[in-house]
Amino acid sequence: MEEHLSSPSSRPAEPAPGPGAPWSITVAGTIGFDDLTTPAGSVAHAPGGSALYFTLASLGLCHPRPVCAVGSDGRQLLDLLVQVGVDTDGVETMAGPSYRWSVVHGVGPVPESEVQDFGVYSEWLPRVPQTHRDSEILFLGSMPPRLQLAVMGQVSGANLVAIDTMRDFIASDRSLLLDLIASADLFFANRAELALLMGDDVPPLRSARNLLEGNRLRAVVVKEGQFGATLVTRSGQRLVPALAVDPVVDPTGAGDSLAGGMLGRIASLRASDEDALAEALEEGVRRAALAISAFGVAGLLRRAPG
Repeated sequence: MEEHLSSPSSRPAEPAPGPGAPWSITVAGTIGFDDLTTPAGSVAHAPGGSALYFTLASLGLCHPRPVCAVGSDGRQLLDLLVQVGVDTDGVETMAGPSYRWSVVHGVGPVPESEVQDFGVYSEWLPRVPQTHRDSEILFLGSMPPRLQLAVMGQVSGANLVAIDTMRDFIASDRSLLLDLIASADLFFANRAELALLMGDDVPPLRSARNLLEGNRLRAVVVKEGQFGATLVTRSGQRLVPALAVDPVVDPTGAGDSLAGGMLGRIASLRASDEDALAEALEEGVRRAALAISAFGVAGLLRRAPG
């Protein structure tokens, strides 16, 4: 069964009214600098990383708690988080360069080239502050699976565990990644990642349904780029169409922003049943539209507090 949801409005939602504060979210992933080239131009040394995009996209819906590492050149990144009112207790400063990602986007859905320099992440051992270990939601952003596993072991009581990845980590650590996905509740992946993970001869939505079999995983969000995103559960699938963005300036961080908006909305709803997941995905699509409207995190910062 496929249900096409109505296109969401362009104005992101604020925290839902009613009793009870939003659930808290611990978000682990990369934070660093991006060198970005798209058909719209180029930007160097832009703040980026999976944890940063997610954190900024979730603001206004919840109070995210990032767990990540910056290098000795990362003062700008810390200042940015402080400026928007984010708790930086889980951000470790280490000697060495911050994480850096260099990408060239063409007109297709897959980057023409991408290079990662892990910097301090090559030596980082995640230490989740005690204050961040009781979060109701844990998001494991794209980073080496061994680091995702280390964080998961320190936030063991979360009601909802979500995980994202990228092609590099599927190619290098597929077995560990599959184990992590089976231990999560929600998995985010685009079509290229599903093909690499499950086989390019299996249709993407079938791959998503296959992942749901015989484990804890409750839903897969298939990121469909210009078409939006599809929520796949055991009971069916729902497509949330993308918002029209003209021009699309930079697709970097769209998936992390979608996850930030979606999980932030779940946190504000204080619910993660199937209806809540579908409603929250609409918010994720809205936040992704903000991200791709400008280079780097500039589109998200336009509405961030601070």
